[in-house]
Amino acid sequence: MFRKTFFIITISITIICCNNSKKEKLTKADLNGYWEQQGEGEIIEINDSLVVSYHSSSFNCYPNWKISREYFNNQTPTITLNDDGSFTNKEGFTVHTYLKLKEKPKLCADLTENQKNNNTYNFETLWTTFNEQYAFFRERNINWDLIKLKYKSKFTDRTEPFQFYLLLEKMVLELKDSHSDFEVPDEFDVQWHNLNKKNNTIDYRTLTQHKILKKYLKNVKKYNDGQIYHGLISNEIGYVQLNSMEEIDDIHAITDSIVNEVRNTKTCIIDLRFNDGGSDLFGLDFLSHFIDKPYDVYRKKRRFKDGFVGNQTIKIEPSKNRYIKKIYLLTSSYTVSAAETTILATLNFPNFKRIGSNTNGAFSDILNKSLPNGWNYWLSNEVYEGINGKNYEVHGIPPDYKIDYPREKEQFLKSLYFELDNEDRAIVKATELIK
Repeated sequence: MFRKTFFIITISITIICCNNSKKEKLTKADLNGYWEQQGEGEIIEINDSLVVSYHSSSFNCYPNWKISREYFNNQTPTITLNDDGSFTNKEGFTVHTYLKLKEKPKLCADLTENQKNNNTYNFETLWTTFNEQYAFFRERNINWDLIKLKYKSKFTDRTEPFQFYLLLEKMVLELKDSHSDFEVPDEFDVQWHNLNKKNNTIDYRTLTQHKILKKYLKNVKKYNDGQIYHGLISNEIGYVQLNSMEEIDDIHAITDSIVNEVRNTKTCIIDLRFNDGGSDLFGLDFLSHFIDKPYDVYRKKRRFKDGFVGNQTIKIEPSKNRYIKKIYLLTSSYTVSAAETTILATLNFPNFKRIGSNTNGAFSDILNKSLPNGWNYWLSNEVYEGINGKNYEVHGIPPDYKIDYPREKEQFLKSLYFELDNEDRAIVKATELIK
């Protein structure tokens, strides 16, 4: 799947303190109180026995998860405090900030059974969460107030749960954002799949991947059940098919072996046309083997209230074992999420060029939420920008050499599969460019 990783409480929390340029150790008791997450609609309550996370908006504030204070203490061994009274945690390269509140927000409370099961209450919760935390209404030309009017008239509090679920899902899908959708609740699994089953079950993605390998490569090597394939097209051209950015422990060792194999070629093709994302860090770890100096690669920020917070510049350092000859990246509309942030990073590298069609246009880490009734959903609350300040959300990153692939994913996969009966235009273009 294209989901990116998100904050889990088991990650150790490091809090940086600046007080006369000295770090100040705090006791665990210093964290007792209420803290507002800056940019993700979350309140954390910390007391002597429990730590409680609340989903928070201007409409309501209700418990998300609860853990014991003992468990929290064990998972946060080092705690200091920022000079502005906040604390921070870092997941990967993303820094999350919590600001202390003077008192418990009045809205924060346990849900009643009526609130959990009331359609109107759940609808207002969903609409308000998107209204306050979704980052791309303007870019996607969405009037969220009109969307509310459109869908609020389509249900009552007596509407059957499955029909109500389908209505909410349809409302969110109006955004046409790969990072905004609902998880199918277990109780609706059979109904949903019966409603959405396809007559054509051919897996054109896998078939097309393998057809390329068979047609162009000798001595194909495979890692992690097909996450990565690589080999040589010729003595002059290396090829890597990177099909996912899901984290694996030995990515540097795997990329070292790829570099060693292609070292004597003139160029290397990295095929991201089938890559549905995963971890931004994975992409940067992989790219570190194809650059020769440090780079600032992109910037990110999170929507918060009427603006944005958490502005960060993401950097990359080169690996010791590297290949810095010409690289051709192959892209399509299937290239999404962490695969896109990887391509965003390459806009800074002079040895990289892109061949194919625009990427999908969904960059944000996924913000996971749940409704009062327990249904899980997610949304885009982050903006990724190039170092030049450009935002590629919706339209995706354009190639240097354009190929007119279909924008719809399944159409793209099927068209490329049959195109391969003759040749792969992207691979042919790359071979022409090195002559």
